[in-house]
Amino acid sequence: MHLKTYTPGTKFPPISLSGTQCQLGCRHCDRAYLRGMRAATTPEALLTTCRELKRQGAIGALLSGGSARDGSILNLPEPEMLEAIRQAKTETGLIFNMHPGLMDEATAQALSGAIDFVSLEIPSTATIRDVFGLDATSADYVAAYRRLRDAGLHIVPHIAIYDGTEAALLDHLVSYPHPETIVVIVFSPTRGTPMAEAPSPSPEMVGSVIQRLVTRFPETEIALGCMRPRTRKLRIALELAALDAGVARMELPSRATLDVADQRGYRIEQFDTCCALPKALEDQVRTTSR
Repeated sequence: MHLKTYTPGTKFPPISLSGTQCQLGCRHCDRAYLRGMRAATTPEALLTTCRELKRQGAIGALLSGGSARDGSILNLPEPEMLEAIRQAKTETGLIFNMHPGLMDEATAQALSGAIDFVSLEIPSTATIRDVFGLDATSADYVAAYRRLRDAGLHIVPHIAIYDGTEAALLDHLVSYPHPETIVVIVFSPTRGTPMAEAPSPSPEMVGSVIQRLVTRFPETEIALGCMRPRTRKLRIALELAALDAGVARMELPSRATLDVADQRGYRIEQFDTCCALPKALEDQVRTTSR
């Protein structure tokens, strides 16, 4: 048995192309997560940030940001920002992951060759409208998935678990070549947001969704991503449920989970990057194996 673990930290930090600005202010986030990212809202700031990261020994970065009203990333479609991303890739060689939102075809084509992989959440229509406050449907995100694939980008679908029905969202992707990796993230109530008191999904629900994905996509590596509840008891229970269900990847696992994996005879590899990393890039960033 094999478990890949991921610790992004300072070697693979998130960068917000919009700073703390977001036109949606989604109910589960309300800009809270943007405050924890490095801000690079201009092409010059992005180039400076990437050059600094390279000097400091970083492997890569996540390019993200707040959303515009149409579901795209603020500042991203600007030609000068697209050129800055391409220049940063050429100059630094950093590995770039991106949260694309509802990216249009022209932007996807412009980023082909500059972005190493794309982390695209495919939400339910209810989540899009009730949580994101966006006038769109899951079909719009599936269309974005297809545009990104057609542009030659490496796409890693993300499923966010709210009520346990989300795994069905990927059923319509089986007609495509199966994705190399699918990342499962779990709703986590965040202090100061409108959903701060909403319940977290249970470990049993998370395990059930992962098990369905493992069965539906047998050649795909299923990952438990970084966005999930972190209270100690629930965190360990979620991780062990994911392990029992067959995850092949886990970002920021607890010591207790690693001990269980060791006891069960797992071969554990560690990477200083995010869990959506393509297999083709693993040799560049592998930290340890045991």
